[in-house]
Amino acid sequence: MRVVLHVGLPKTGTTYLQSLLASQREALRAGGVLHPFVRPGAMFRSAVELRGSHAKFGLAEDDVAGTWAAVCERARQHDGPVLLGHEVLAGATPAQVAATLAPLEGVEVDVVVTARDLGRQATAHWQEEVKLGDTRSFADVEAEELRADTGRDVGPDAGGRRPHFWHAQDWGWALERWSTAVPAERVHLVVCPAPGAEPAELWRRFAAAARIDPGLLDAGAVPAANPSLSRPEVALLRAVNAELAGRLDRETYLRVVKKEYAEGVLAAGSAGAAGSAGSAGSAGAAGSAGSGSAADRPRTPDRLRGLLESVTDRWLAELAAGAHPVHGDPAELRPVVGAPGDPDPDVPLPADADPAAVARDLLARAGHGPRRRGLLRRRVRG
Repeated sequence: MRVVLHVGLPKTGTTYLQSLLASQREALRAGGVLHPFVRPGAMFRSAVELRGSHAKFGLAEDDVAGTWAAVCERARQHDGPVLLGHEVLAGATPAQVAATLAPLEGVEVDVVVTARDLGRQATAHWQEEVKLGDTRSFADVEAEELRADTGRDVGPDAGGRRPHFWHAQDWGWALERWSTAVPAERVHLVVCPAPGAEPAELWRRFAAAARIDPGLLDAGAVPAANPSLSRPEVALLRAVNAELAGRLDRETYLRVVKKEYAEGVLAAGSAGAAGSAGSAGSAGAAGSAGSGSAADRPRTPDRLRGLLESVTDRWLAELAAGAHPVHGDPAELRPVVGAPGDPDPDVPLPADADPAAVARDLLARAGHGPRRRGLLRRRVRG
């Protein structure tokens, strides 16, 4: 028996990998590999429990208590490889790393860190924060996080707070923290493929780190997840968040705004699929937000190239000097940024958008006002 613990990082194909494992549990089991099911969302709730972040995700402490122990108990019953984990664990402090591994004492554990280049991660991080309720522009995030790194010595264990982007995306630091409890030669780095690669390549690299047969699963059975929003769509969502201004509790916001509206309605528009963005009638063009085309999706500006390349060079040098197994080409971690003169991630709110109307509709959907026919049913322009 051995455990493979995938700890993220966020926005590195984790949703794809989680969906692939969960949807083909029986195929894994037939090949002698366990991806245990304890209850819906158990991996996520386990990670939230271990990180103590239940309030951030709109959960009560009782909602997550004991979940990780139950998952580990189920894992110990299996005679063979067990696949566990969630990207919430990526930011675990050394104390939380120790708590994670305590129920697995005596078990061989491999830790897998997935990483993607900082250029793509910068805009992905910004979008994810906006989906979680942030109203900041990319320029704000650039000033407050990307250009404000306090370094690894200023972290939770030192009583400080590193900017969220760097705490979440410093894959070298993640390798270092998880190596405080697992030998470095069993803390793996999986490199996300370069833009344009098929998702199955990420699965093959992950399977190599996990030491399982990639042919156990149909890697093409799960579509790519979390499509990027267009620049106007991000501008609209920021404005909607400002209109809502804390009027929804955390659990309701995550369900209605993040999941149903941002990742459903707006993301469907970006993917070129049928969607909706506002109510009919009085909302008018409430949800029109732009083309949703790949060409209009935000790219990290060229002005950040030097900063991101310098940081990446430092981390790659640390990686080359260490003992961590690497799956994929480290050169694919070179930052992918826009060319000089490319459009900035920030754009004005589209003239035909009405974030106040969208906010009213979302409040109604959440039970905070009268609900109208046609709520969130109009097609996204694309």
